[in-house]
Amino acid sequence: MEIILLIIILSLIFIVENTYYHYHALDNLDLKVFFSKDVANFGEDIELIEVAVNKKRLPLPFIILKFESPRGLDFYDMTNVSASDHMYREDMLSMKPWSKHTRRIKVQCAKRGYYTFPKVGITTSDLFLTSRYNTICENTANLVVLPELSDGEFVDTLTSIALSELQCRRTLLTDPFTLAGIREYVTTDPMNTVNWKASAKTGELMVNQRASTNAPKIHVFLNLEYYNQKRSTSLLEKSISLAYTYISRLYEWGVETSLFTNGRDAVSGAPLVSEAAASAHELEKKAIILGRIDLKQPAVPFTEIFEKYIELTDHDDFIVVISPQSNAGFCTLISDAKMRRPALNWIMPSYKLTPAVDLNPDIASSYMRWEVKGHD
Repeated sequence: MEIILLIIILSLIFIVENTYYHYHALDNLDLKVFFSKDVANFGEDIELIEVAVNKKRLPLPFIILKFESPRGLDFYDMTNVSASDHMYREDMLSMKPWSKHTRRIKVQCAKRGYYTFPKVGITTSDLFLTSRYNTICENTANLVVLPELSDGEFVDTLTSIALSELQCRRTLLTDPFTLAGIREYVTTDPMNTVNWKASAKTGELMVNQRASTNAPKIHVFLNLEYYNQKRSTSLLEKSISLAYTYISRLYEWGVETSLFTNGRDAVSGAPLVSEAAASAHELEKKAIILGRIDLKQPAVPFTEIFEKYIELTDHDDFIVVISPQSNAGFCTLISDAKMRRPALNWIMPSYKLTPAVDLNPDIASSYMRWEVKGHD
């Protein structure tokens, strides 16, 4: 009789416990997964942070936290990671009543791109481990990994060409109302430019240096249309890296640079542009634009972007088109644009085995082939 009574009591406890956990195990249970920073450089190590909170009196014998991560983020600890097209990570822990758990996971930003964890899964159980309860928590974490900076003499050469071209195109006319500085007098300076106060202080003749009335800008057009029938993206990635490196070098020289690309934004799906400027804020903006380009989405036809924005440039501005695409239609587009903008140059990222381009004489002098290692 006592055994039967004990069995009945245990059964009632089990039923009550199981029923209570069924309705309340997931109450006031929250999980967030976020990054230690919003923007990271290519190859940089950052932290993926898990924060689980149990805001109730009910203990949880275990919690399984599960989320999906693209392959562009490499986990240093692969213990709880399974791989397919994405990386799936599962972490298990137990939680006491009114407790909080924080775990920091070190990852490497191995690929440019926009990463997000929109949803995070939670699985828990009752005390007897007889039932499992699942839920999905909405998550808002996102990360932009900036493009890789290209190395080598090619970028140095490209930057030197641009700076030399800008210097040659600066007009000799000066703005009489804008003072760029004071320098020592030379025999060719007119006497009405002498700054007598500065001359008295230094004991030598000093003259006012006037600013140029025209400061040409550099406009970078990045074409990310597919360049072969296989729809390869490897040279498109190289093109993005080259554009980022080039713009970064020009920023160091204080050159105003704009960016126009037909690549689509990972979130909005729209093509991306950035105005001409030489500030650190604008450089970061351009870097994020390049980092957020989604090559899985077909690019907007380059002709649309190019014809729309080249009309907004000045005749003396320096135009750089970065494009691995080299079909007849693209060559015709560049040839026609060259007649309107003489300072136009086409940079073509390619592999060693990429066929040579049959160029018209009018654009052959403005064409540069950038060979990179690898193949499609």
